[in-house]
Amino acid sequence: MYVEAKRRFKKSKKEILNEIRRPGNLNDYHPFCKENNALKWPGKGSVDEIEYLNGLKYKRDFIEWDENGYVLEIGRNKKIAKVQWIVEGSKENSSLRVRINPRLPYKNRIVRWVAWNFYIKFKLQGYINNVLKGFEHYINTKHRVERNKFGKHSWFS
Repeated sequence: MYVEAKRRFKKSKKEILNEIRRPGNLNDYHPFCKENNALKWPGKGSVDEIEYLNGLKYKRDFIEWDENGYVLEIGRNKKIAKVQWIVEGSKENSSLRVRINPRLPYKNRIVRWVAWNFYIKFKLQGYINNVLKGFEHYINTKHRVERNKFGKHSWFS
């Protein structure tokens, strides 16, 4: 179970990587982010915090960090998802793909299937689409994304 979104850019792979690896980067392009602070940076083992517009706070632990991006786990007391930020491309063109693998709390397979297929998948897809729209806006204009720019999200706004 996962959702993902992808955007293509007329920017170098290096430029996209540099942007996603900048401490506090979500402050500039995440439409539901109130604050993003790096606690330990950079590389594998990095840690930051994100506070959403509704006050919800999560810690992000970066478990992989390589020439194509990184993988992180996000949550408070328990990790609720694994998130991959993957950059592909060349000196002229590149793409950014973000994949979210949630860890659903439901032990019952039927409940988990229903929750995923009729609710969670759609909420997460809308969320990650908006994050990548925000990234696209920022990387192309260098203007910080307004909060809730592409609409509110019931989990994070």
